[in-house]
Amino acid sequence: MTGPGIPRDGLTDRAYETLRDRILDGRLAPSERLQIDRLSKELGVSHTPVREALNRLTSEKLVTLAPYKGFSVTPLLDVDSLRLLLEARRVIELGALDRSVVLATESDLDGIRQVLAKLDGIVAEPDLDIVSFNQLDAEFHRLTVTPCRNPYLIGSYDDLRVHLQIARYYRGRPATDSQQAQVEHHAILDALAAGDRDALVDAASRHVDTVSGRLAGEGPTA
Repeated sequence: MTGPGIPRDGLTDRAYETLRDRILDGRLAPSERLQIDRLSKELGVSHTPVREALNRLTSEKLVTLAPYKGFSVTPLLDVDSLRLLLEARRVIELGALDRSVVLATESDLDGIRQVLAKLDGIVAEPDLDIVSFNQLDAEFHRLTVTPCRNPYLIGSYDDLRVHLQIARYYRGRPATDSQQAQVEHHAILDALAAGDRDALVDAASRHVDTVSGRLAGEGPTA
């Protein structure tokens, strides 16, 4: 089933990216069993690349491997675990932004502006495209973190954000909450562009608090 001339690593990467995307956008639901034989047929590759892809996803905690049961999509976090995750996000994201405000280049800022403009366009539509908004929302925040130029901070942030993206997808996001999120996003970009550390920390802290309240069920869901 392996394509001629295609390295096995390439097939593993393709299977990994496809399965990861399906988990993040909800096509593979939390706790869903992942049968290697079925996935192999769907993806058109042999069992080995699928198994290797699932092992990579297991290391990212997006997939769970249980004895005698095999692979399954990691269940949604409960409220307590979600709160702990959000606390960790606060520490990592604010720490990264503390460096980003000093190191961000005009190229970094242009990339953030482009994503923010796309988010504005989605929010302006009469029917909110939740999946697209969540994907771009995640991209926006990662682009504000990457100028810190610290691979360990960025890696730690990446480990958390995939689970936040899944939580956002399953908890929904009313249009009014998305509009408020955009106000907060613009405040973050304005402070970052101005090099105003205090304003950036304040804007990012308020945004994290708002998102935490929504996802933990302490206010309107996001």
